Amino acid sequence: MQKKILITGASGFIGSFLVEEALNRNYQTFAGIRSSSSKQFLNQPSIKFIDLDYTSNIALDTLLQKYQNEVGKFDYIIHNAGLTKAKKNEDYFSVNYDNTKRFVEALLRNNIVPEKFVYISSLASYGPSLNLKPISPDQIQQPLTAYGRSKLKAEEYLYTIKDFPFVIINPTAVYGPREKDAFLLMQTIARGLEVYIGPKNQMLSWVHVYDLVNAIFIALESNVVQQNILVSDNKIYTPQDFNNIVKSVLNKKTLSFTIPKFVLKSVTNAFEFAGKLKGQVPILNKERLKEFEAFNWSVDSSALLSLGYEPKYFLENGLPQTLEWYKTNGWLK
Repeated sequence: MQKKILITGASGFIGSFLVEEALNRNYQTFAGIRSSSSKQFLNQPSIKFIDLDYTSNIALDTLLQKYQNEVGKFDYIIHNAGLTKAKKNEDYFSVNYDNTKRFVEALLRNNIVPEKFVYISSLASYGPSLNLKPISPDQIQQPLTAYGRSKLKAEEYLYTIKDFPFVIINPTAVYGPREKDAFLLMQTIARGLEVYIGPKNQMLSWVHVYDLVNAIFIALESNVVQQNILVSDNKIYTPQDFNNIVKSVLNKKTLSFTIPKFVLKSVTNAFEFAGKLKGQVPILNKERLKEFEAFNWSVDSSALLSLGYEPKYFLENGLPQTLEWYKTNGWLK
């Protein structure tokens, strides 16, 4: 019998690829999106859409009971819905923690707990490495930002539920087709500028969205429960490694410069002011600056490797593939 999977946050960058992979794996796929969300990358006719109101217990109960009566309970749930950018720090907690808690409580209350509940968190819930070693799942979690703290609070809540079959995915920085933040770095290089905020020898980790999605389904279909799984391509890079590959692919010469620490505050304020005028949250803000300046974001993904995860994309081949997609789709000229 075809297994049923619900993927929340399905209209987003990672979510849309999760839906594609679920369909490729022959799951009966339900995509959780808001009625106002774009379906640009969710155009497969077999997708069943569901609009979950996480702010209301009554609305959650009503809709979950409706689907239980019509199609039965979901075998798997990937809870990818969340907030990565917010104008107010409290918004992170209301979406990433409160909504997750209400959703899980509704599943418990209505006796429709899935075989596996996968919570998509972030490496931000750990914060950077506390030494020169890669971040591991047993590292003390000390997030630097409100976003990271909101994700950690949701993780801690899941651990309080006895016998709840969850697994937490903590991806490092994700890039790939359709992604918009790392794309800004590539776009800057395409315009001839190579900007450094943190130290040039900073230790970084990356993961291509295709590898991340594969890792999530490996965790989903494994026997692993009640633990965090960190995801990267298991290599360590510097900012220069990233930039050099992009420059090579685009055949660009750049003006390279590092923004001095004493200037960063003014630059960040300028970005935030411009963001307010546009009604947007800029990629560089006071919260994110803490993460940009941290030295070691490398990741130990050995636990995932032991489950059979083998990354296929590293920056050397992942960035060219991603840049080609941006060119083909008119994001880069």
